[in-house]
Amino acid sequence: MSDDRHFGEELQDLLDGRLAESARAEIEAHVARCPQCRHELAELDRGRAAARSLPALAQPAELAGRIAGVLDGEDRASASRHAQPSMPRRWRFVVAGLIAAAVLIALLLLPSARGSLPAAVARDFASHRDAPLALELRTGDPSSLERFFAEHGIPIHVFDLTMMQYRLMGGRVHGLRGRRSALFAYAGPDAVQVICEMYQGTLGELPDGAEERIHNGITFRIYEMHGVTLVFWQEGAIVCVLASEQNTEKVVQLAYAKAVKV
Repeated sequence: MSDDRHFGEELQDLLDGRLAESARAEIEAHVARCPQCRHELAELDRGRAAARSLPALAQPAELAGRIAGVLDGEDRASASRHAQPSMPRRWRFVVAGLIAAAVLIALLLLPSARGSLPAAVARDFASHRDAPLALELRTGDPSSLERFFAEHGIPIHVFDLTMMQYRLMGGRVHGLRGRRSALFAYAGPDAVQVICEMYQGTLGELPDGAEERIHNGITFRIYEMHGVTLVFWQEGAIVCVLASEQNTEKVVQLAYAKAVKV
């Protein structure tokens, strides 16, 4: 397979485990070399994770019935026309997928979806820790990474944590709940990993249930999710969040050290 080609459906098939061994190996090798396909694969994986993490509401409970009703209706209509063949199996699944997507979009617009920002950052941390979330620019120089983000329309300040024994690994232009974000990663003592994400927003978008602290006039909201500590704070129009699996107080102290009141 040529590296000039970028994959679409094959990436979804790769995630779903539907590829033959030879095709899977070739596409995985291509993805390892191709930043675009690697990014698209990560986005598909995050979409699947987001769908699995949605709260159980009345709408999803009715989804199977809605899909079945539409497909049954199509079968009845095809039978009444006699001369026309029924919808091919492939297109039946396309219709089902479109209905599921429509319901998913409706769910994402519900107020309860606001509570998923911390969960999304926790998933991003897990993806970085487990390797599939690639860094677009690998560098230990905060200034170089700041220039990279500025070139992509995200003018933010990258923290230098060298004095606290955390080495900058690099970063990527990312997506967080429908908005662009800057994501950068650090490696600390004993292989501890930390990520920081910055995006335009407000602390008011975060869900209830956080521990709230005020330090040097700055409000911090602290969440614990699946063993990951997340510390959010506001700097002007930008929300900053640090995420790590290490001791909660260590993550909080990192945030205290770098937060700036704007």
